[in-house]
Amino acid sequence: MEKDPKNKSLGAHSTVVLSFISACNERDIDKMMSFFDDNTTYHNIPLQPIVGVTAIRAVLEPFLLTTEAVDWVVKHMAETNLGVILTERLDRFLIKEQWLELPVMGVFEIENGLIRSWRDYFDLNQLRQDAKTVC
Repeated sequence: MEKDPKNKSLGAHSTVVLSFISACNERDIDKMMSFFDDNTTYHNIPLQPIVGVTAIRAVLEPFLLTTEAVDWVVKHMAETNLGVILTERLDRFLIKEQWLELPVMGVFEIENGLIRSWRDYFDLNQLRQDAKTVC
C-alpha cells in the first residue's frame, strides 16, 4: 500500500520522509540533498555510516546515475511523537532494462524539517547476488 504524501492523516514528519522518497524516485539528487545538512548521518546497514550532505551525495549520486529508473514503494509507515519514522519499503532500481528489487526497513529521524538520521536495513548478500544477475 503506497502512501499519498498529501494524506492529511499523516504527521508532518511522515510527509518529510515521503517527499524525500519522491525526490529519490525522481532521481533528483539536488532535491534529495535538501533534506540533509552537515549533521545528518546516513547508515546503510551493514555498511559504514556516512555523515554530512557532501559525503551522502558522494555515495548516492554515482549510484543514481547508473540507474535508468528508481521506484521506492512504501508498504507500511509508522510515526512516533518524537519524529521517528519507520518505513517498510521495496526499493526498486532499473539497471540495464532489469528491475533489481530489495526489501528495506528504513528508520528516519526528523528534526526541524530535516532528516537528521537515516538508517536502512537490508540483506547485503541478497543485494550482491541480485546485482550479479542485473549488472
